[in-house]
Amino acid sequence: MSTHLIELSDIQYSVGSKRILCGIDLTLAAGRIYGLVGPNGSGKSTLLKIIARQIEPASGVVRFEDKPLSQWANRAFARNVAYMPQFTPPTDGMTVRELVALGRFPWHGTLGRFTNDDRALVEEAIARTDLENFADRNVASMSGGERQRAWIAMMLAQNASCLLLDEPTSALDLSHQASVLSLVQSLSHERGLTVVVVLHDVNLASRYCDHIIALNQGTITAEGEPEEIMTADRLLQIFGVGMGVFSHPVRNEPVSYLL
Repeated sequence: MSTHLIELSDIQYSVGSKRILCGIDLTLAAGRIYGLVGPNGSGKSTLLKIIARQIEPASGVVRFEDKPLSQWANRAFARNVAYMPQFTPPTDGMTVRELVALGRFPWHGTLGRFTNDDRALVEEAIARTDLENFADRNVASMSGGERQRAWIAMMLAQNASCLLLDEPTSALDLSHQASVLSLVQSLSHERGLTVVVVLHDVNLASRYCDHIIALNQGTITAEGEPEEIMTADRLLQIFGVGMGVFSHPVRNEPVSYLL
């Protein structure tokens, strides 16, 4: 049995004649938070969609728990892996509680009975994401940060061991960015969840992720602990612009800035 939860071998993906991903080899261990960073168009969201089984690679193999994704039944995979796209689908008048309850679908199916255990997991997820006061609110009426917490609550109710998040902070202000990523970090540490998150801001990745994977033009240009990635030379290699780095005056973690 592999010690890695997710393994990608020689993943290739193109749209027409345009190469999106080329020769991606990657191993992701259980219980860690991985940040995918890189310029726009570098292939971050495409890579996440391939891991989430939303699209198939042109070639190469993705394994989850040592088994190729093609060998996973849909419901079994959904019980293990939860995916939140960059643009979440419309909630059509749903309340927070109704949205979170959808996380139980892989466990009981369309015609299955919603049990007391299901209800308990939904209420626990709502409580853990501090949404008790919003449980009966229409999701569409909430702020962006509150909506993101509702989607994370749905993923918690799903009881998956792996969360895949595509730019969960892209439309949020600084306060809500910190709130959402702090919540994800706490959940990973509490429950041993594996998280793969696409982020635009490398400083957020450095602060909240255990490991950073940098893509550029469809290939992995660098990966490592935040301290390894957050150097002027590495950041220039990844983003193609001059950046400086200093130590955070309170937390002592590396922080980058444009020169």
